[in-house]
Amino acid sequence: MVILLSTPLLFGQSSHHGDIGAGAGLSYGGFGTRLTYSPVEQLGVFGSLGYNLDGLGYNLGVQYHVPSQKRLSPYLTAMYGYNVVLIVDAVVMETKTTYFGFSAGVGVQFKLKEKSFLSAELLVPFRPQAYKDAVDDLESMEYDIKDPLPVAFSIGYHIKF
Repeated sequence: MVILLSTPLLFGQSSHHGDIGAGAGLSYGGFGTRLTYSPVEQLGVFGSLGYNLDGLGYNLGVQYHVPSQKRLSPYLTAMYGYNVVLIVDAVVMETKTTYFGFSAGVGVQFKLKEKSFLSAELLVPFRPQAYKDAVDDLESMEYDIKDPLPVAFSIGYHIKF
């Protein structure tokens, strides 16, 4: 009971608000939407659904917002869900596979108006072993694999509610 009562002291005053946004990147499940609920001022819990070039991509995660009264508001984020799609488009083989794992990073919200903002993130996806094994198998069959960037980016437009 003491922990529940002290939560607003740790994370800020209770505000119970949220936002919904459309964008591109891991935080949006590919090309999709993200819904965020903030039970207290600095903490956000989100879920996203989108199309990731293979099918349905999703992520579930949290955000910790650094207190700021300015137009730019930085935050830390961590999530679990889709973080890489392996697409093989060759004469003898054509396949797409989605892999899931943990991703973490930093972001910034740029306030446009009272109820809207742009969000941009730089993320580090921790690629799962199954993805690494699939790449190794393809390389052993002489396929030329283009490695993904070691970081990922997300950008979106959000409306608060």
